[in-house]
Amino acid sequence: MSPFPGIPEDLLTGLEAPNPLDVGVLRTALEPLATPPDGPLRTLLDYGRLLLAANRMVNLTGAKDWRTLIHAHFLDCLQAARYVPDDARVVADWGSGAGLPGLVWAAVFPEKQILLLERNGKKAAFLKEAILRLELFQVEVLQGQGEERLHREEGVDLVVARAVEPLPKLLTRLRRNKVRHRSLFVMAGPSWEEAWLAMPKEQRRSWKLPAKHRYLLSDDLGERHLAVFKPA
Repeated sequence: MSPFPGIPEDLLTGLEAPNPLDVGVLRTALEPLATPPDGPLRTLLDYGRLLLAANRMVNLTGAKDWRTLIHAHFLDCLQAARYVPDDARVVADWGSGAGLPGLVWAAVFPEKQILLLERNGKKAAFLKEAILRLELFQVEVLQGQGEERLHREEGVDLVVARAVEPLPKLLTRLRRNKVRHRSLFVMAGPSWEEAWLAMPKEQRRSWKLPAKHRYLLSDDLGERHLAVFKPA
């Protein structure tokens, strides 16, 4: 697959600014995570500009406008970020795609090393360009299959997966390939628990489920869930 061609400046300058009300909602969501929230807010708005501009060239995400990006994606990532342990120093975003949640978390956790795992060449190239433009130097893109890249990494504290693949497939891949990590966050819709309970008992015995969280998104976008798994 050909590499991402880079974001033309005219696409960036031609974007409409986000609605101030949506920016206010984003600021409010940042306040429990960053004090003051101004720096992370600027980073997220700059990231949003890059993502919306690039999305006109390459299909990176279903969000085509600021409102959808902020309410359906950024706020989801920030809600889940509240549960990231302080001692999780290295976080791997499994199937990062457009950088959600990895780049959002990098904006609010500058002290953590963030690994973005992405096999798609164009998406990986976009992530690299975004990292450089946003100066998020604690972030690294690892292009290739997640299990192959993480198998070489030591000291990964947390793997997070958001809307990447069905839960049984994800859990099977991680265990079969002996991916080293302390915890797994699965960001999902309400049906995740049904998929988990439908798995054969012998497969579920490989995992512990110490916590699960439910939260509502704004703008009547419904509920989201965060399932916290640990290898048994």
